[in-house]
Amino acid sequence: MRPLVAKVIRDPLYGDIRLNFLEAAIMDHVAFQRLRRITQLAGAPFVYPAAVHTRFSHSLGTMNVAKLYADALELSPEDYLITALCALLHDVGHGPFSHCFEDAASSWLGMNHEQLGMSIMQLIGNTLLDQCPAKLLQGLKRESHIYGFDNARDYVQWAFEETISAVKNEDYRAHIVDGPMGADRLDFITRDAYFTGVSAFNTVDIFRLTGNALLVDGQLVYRAKVVDNIYGLTLGRFLMYKNVYYHKTSRAAELMMQLMITEAIEEGLLDGYRSVKEFSNLDEPTLLGLVKIKGGKSAQIYDQLLRRKLWKVVEERIVKAEQQSQILEELYLLHAPCHIDVPEKLSLISPMDRGEVLILDEKGVVMPLSHYEEKTGYSLLQQEMNVFVRVYKEV
Repeated sequence: MRPLVAKVIRDPLYGDIRLNFLEAAIMDHVAFQRLRRITQLAGAPFVYPAAVHTRFSHSLGTMNVAKLYADALELSPEDYLITALCALLHDVGHGPFSHCFEDAASSWLGMNHEQLGMSIMQLIGNTLLDQCPAKLLQGLKRESHIYGFDNARDYVQWAFEETISAVKNEDYRAHIVDGPMGADRLDFITRDAYFTGVSAFNTVDIFRLTGNALLVDGQLVYRAKVVDNIYGLTLGRFLMYKNVYYHKTSRAAELMMQLMITEAIEEGLLDGYRSVKEFSNLDEPTLLGLVKIKGGKSAQIYDQLLRRKLWKVVEERIVKAEQQSQILEELYLLHAPCHIDVPEKLSLISPMDRGEVLILDEKGVVMPLSHYEEKTGYSLLQQEMNVFVRVYKEV
């Protein structure tokens, strides 16, 4: 069964991305369009000026990669659709400046961006047909018959219930998106490397990885012949965290943004955006407008960002994980007042990720990658986990 094509989006990484009528209707919904005004990388543009791409383009790209997985896995038409929707909607719960907002506001909101995302998915599903243009509505009616429904409303209700269920239950359709080799990670590393201009760090072979995935007992498994590509992704992620995501200047800007958002919350500027409906209207221009017009301390921090008066690093250390608490206390006493940043992913290995990746070896046995390493030279890549610490001071 071939899906209907409602729209074709041109993407710099993949060329044409085709959307069916349901995907196109979701993309045009006001709560999804908000992602056009939420940057993918909050602080990176202070270092890499072209890195102003958005959660909107990343969501479309993630959906495209998820469809590559779905094709390789030969999913049923229904599972193909739900996998695509899991990918398209996976970041719909992000707030302004993405993870900066989540770090500052998750306790205030009482949920993280994944939990917010499920609530916004329900909002989109409940209001989709009311906001849908006539042309898309006609297409949805035709598309509903393909999936065995008499009308568009039942089709939309089923699709959103299945998507939310897949995310809640973390089944293989959601794992295709958010797993350690998931469509989300494959797209954001590739896309971020492209827009920051550091494509040499992008060691991800999307088509080989997705093309060598299988489903075994409901679990996503990779053929052993792509283990090199899996390590390529691991290396690419490490290089991106080291050079882009945790660049000292980029992190300085993000720490300031996080503090600006914290101050804006304490000043009551965001009190009108705590409900899911209102939050789905909150974007970066709205937040910055409130801060600029009504802010106190938050406006001062925003002014520093506008003038690129960023915090400066006064000390960096690499410490053993077991020494972290002691070293942090010593650094604070030495440099107070200061801001201490402890990036969590500046390590070539991630035991959690390696344990989650499943490999189908040459004898047809499925095992975690960490076990596969024990009988190969890849164990040489393992290293002791260290913690990277930076101390910033205001200027």
